[in-house]
Amino acid sequence: MEAQATPAAAPVTLSSPGGAGPGRAVRIVHLFPAVLVAALTTGLVALADRDAPVALYVQLGLGMLFYQFAIGVANDVMDTEADATAKPWKPIPSGLVSLRTARLLAAGFVAAGLIVTAGLDFVPWVIGIGGLACGLIYDGALKRTAWSWLPWAIAFPLIPAWVYTAADAWEPLLWWAFPLGGSFAIALHFANQSPDAAADSSLGVRGLPQRLGARRSARLSLALFGLAASGAAVVLLFEAPQRAGFVAAAGTIALLLAPRAALFFGRDGLFGLLSASAAIVSIFFLSAV
Repeated sequence: MEAQATPAAAPVTLSSPGGAGPGRAVRIVHLFPAVLVAALTTGLVALADRDAPVALYVQLGLGMLFYQFAIGVANDVMDTEADATAKPWKPIPSGLVSLRTARLLAAGFVAAGLIVTAGLDFVPWVIGIGGLACGLIYDGALKRTAWSWLPWAIAFPLIPAWVYTAADAWEPLLWWAFPLGGSFAIALHFANQSPDAAADSSLGVRGLPQRLGARRSARLSLALFGLAASGAAVVLLFEAPQRAGFVAAAGTIALLLAPRAALFFGRDGLFGLLSASAAIVSIFFLSAV
């Protein structure tokens, strides 16, 4: 809805800064955000259609996982030269995964996603491809520009659109997913980029988070998250008042924890906290459809 000399080919072990071994190479697929988005997608199927066939869960959940893996690997491929200087511990510059292997992985994940979702109706199939395209365009063209936020703002609302059209369960309330989901997505973009804003800026990355700097990017992410969560609660006051309180509580807890997110959850704690909270708010909101 996160881009040198080519090392010799190496086995693809799927691991974080710190020692080598079978933990560090998982970073090439950006496992946490990929699994989170795939899990959210799968959960939305149950909200869209309680009687949905198992095949729909598999098509959407596994398809999203493959698409997210493709976007994550493509991000590392596009960032190979920059990572060799700023993040030499990452799989490609460290030699854990060769550049050629990474490219083949990205292409393979794209193909797998297209195949898994090929049984969907035409509209949801195209929506899924649209979300994939947003991620790849971000990796290859917009990540280093002032428009870096745009693919996030488009792709995030496409998740419920994908699920609910695939389940043939579209309702007018879902149009709110576009402004609210777009705000959540931009908030997550700034939260994701803020820890690396200074380092990326020194390497020529000129996305909006890098232009604003780490502190202002983090503050903007919280402001946008608060705006989206508040907006969702207000909409639900008119559509499903019993759920508005849950949405407001989830948003408030996230904002209260945010100043200490890095202390509690690690370097990328703000992104992880806001991602999980946005998923919770989204589920409560969409459960009202």
